[in-house]
Amino acid sequence: MHRLIKPVFWTFLFLVMMLIIDQLLVQVPPVNPAHATVSNFYRDFRSRIIDLAFGEKQAAPKSIEAVIEQQNDASAPEAAAKFKSQPAPTSQAQKNQRYIYSDGKGELNFADSLDEVPDEYRGQAQPMGK
Repeated sequence: MHRLIKPVFWTFLFLVMMLIIDQLLVQVPPVNPAHATVSNFYRDFRSRIIDLAFGEKQAAPKSIEAVIEQQNDASAPEAAAKFKSQPAPTSQAQKNQRYIYSDGKGELNFADSLDEVPDEYRGQAQPMGK
């Protein structure tokens, strides 16, 4: 019996410490960015574990495209307001825009304007950020 008390005590102590850490990460408001990041990660992780354990699954998207679609649907009003407040790009800005595209061999190529991109690769040419 004496041999059993020691492992039970340490197991109980471990579980109490884990409960304290859990409540600190969930209940205590973060005071610095590191604590906020760890707390957000833990809350997300904890909710996923609880969903797996108790079978309360949310309808998960089946593909990356579905995730992107959900995010676009959620941010559509914000994006529309953002684009309305920005002025239309000038022709000088479009003239200075550089493009990147991949040729048939898979090599990346750069062009100073969309006119310099060969016709067969114009559809996949992407503007480079400034």
